[in-house]
Amino acid sequence: MSSSVKRLDPDAEVPEEAFEEYIVDMDFHVNPVEDELLAYVEDDRALDKLTTEFGATPIAGKWDAAYGIEEGQEGLFTQGRAKYAEDVREACEGIAVDEPIVNPGINNLTLQHHPVLKNAVCQAANDYMLDNFVDEGMYTAMMVPKWDPEYAVAEIDRVASEDGIVAAYSWFDPKVPWGNERFDPVFEKLVEHDLPLLLHGSLAYWPQHSYVGDDMLTWTEVLGFDWPLHGMVNVVNMIMRGVFDEFPDLNVVFQEAGHWWSPFLRYRMDEFYEMHPDDVQITPRKMESGERYLQQAPSEYLRENVYLCTQPFALPRNSGEARKLLDLSLADEMFTYSSDWPHQTLDPPTWFYTSNAFDDDLREHVLSGNATEILNI
Repeated sequence: MSSSVKRLDPDAEVPEEAFEEYIVDMDFHVNPVEDELLAYVEDDRALDKLTTEFGATPIAGKWDAAYGIEEGQEGLFTQGRAKYAEDVREACEGIAVDEPIVNPGINNLTLQHHPVLKNAVCQAANDYMLDNFVDEGMYTAMMVPKWDPEYAVAEIDRVASEDGIVAAYSWFDPKVPWGNERFDPVFEKLVEHDLPLLLHGSLAYWPQHSYVGDDMLTWTEVLGFDWPLHGMVNVVNMIMRGVFDEFPDLNVVFQEAGHWWSPFLRYRMDEFYEMHPDDVQITPRKMESGERYLQQAPSEYLRENVYLCTQPFALPRNSGEARKLLDLSLADEMFTYSSDWPHQTLDPPTWFYTSNAFDDDLREHVLSGNATEILNI
């Protein structure tokens, strides 16, 4: 079997020190080939539609990050395509990652319309990951369908107890933020199984499926700034609607949502909440509990329950400025390393050794400590 993994450019090689560090990668994408994925679909009616009319993840023609590449989607597989555990291990050898938390990588699934077909692909993806990654000793994030909370609960019950399932993987968007009470049964199941919720960006490609900016015309706008806006909307919505009062043990990790906005969010939430705290009592969870206020300042939930992946790091070149920003962002408590393999936005753990902003403690917290605190590894 020929390798589908490409080596890093020599100019982007990871420093030798990184190979001596224990590194956990919180966003590593697997991409099964369509025929092998569909072989796991259990519902014959869904399989009939998926194989004869749609394909596993149909999507309208679009311009995306790969629009300048002749082969169309190649920009999404710049580093190769990990179909099996050996592909992941080979890729990790080149970027000094010890524990990749692999996910099914079907990020356009949330853009599709029909929930029955999406559920069928979700079920197939989880079984594919169990056979090809969990059974191969690789830590895996199971896919959780946001569009169908009832099915999500059933899928968590079916899959979460398998050895090697260490997180749940879904998506964030501005259409229905995760503070909505419809997700409470999902949160309850995740806490029961001690699984963090990993949320990946979505709904931000051409044609625009986002409420933010139909006039965005460049990749920099859409991927660079749409997703951070969506991430902030979801974080604030979860906090202000009392998700973490109801589920204090729930940990949520945002992937590719940016991270430097955390000081802004922390101070602004507290400022606005202190001016008008009374409207919290008429949110659905507080109406039911009879509580008038949040149990603590909004910023405390951000600090205690929310984690942010680092890719792309966008670290200031000036180490003094970088350290101040890291400290303001509570990076030692909130940041988790992610590479985003295999995309063209790959972020190997180079910054942690080339910038003087990191001391040993901070480097350890971001590269592994915060991740291992919330993952059963």
